[in-house]
Amino acid sequence: MVKLDRINLSNEGLTKFFSPIEAQIMEVLWTNEESATPEITAKTGIPLSSVAGTLDRLVKAGFATRKVDKKGQRVRYLYSAAESMDNTANTITKKVMDSLVDTFGKVAIENFHTYQNKK
Repeated sequence: MVKLDRINLSNEGLTKFFSPIEAQIMEVLWTNEESATPEITAKTGIPLSSVAGTLDRLVKAGFATRKVDKKGQRVRYLYSAAESMDNTANTITKKVMDSLVDTFGKVAIENFHTYQNKK
């Protein structure tokens, strides 16, 4: 889960901010409107029990949403991303930038300005 003390900048892609399982699940959620746990398992190859536990954590952290789908006597949960990938990126970026400013103050702000001018 995106916790500042767990960010690993040497990892690739989303695993800088999410565990590898969380990253795979979030990619499925961002590319599909709604998915049930077995569908996510089929798309990722991650065991059902790991997907279910990880989805619970993603819901609690606010990255995913869960709704009940009732068909007759059958009940299942459908999951979706709480926000688009871009909005999630904005949330993570803000969290990281706030932490850098809290820690380094003016130096961090100057570096943000320098980076902006390079684009």
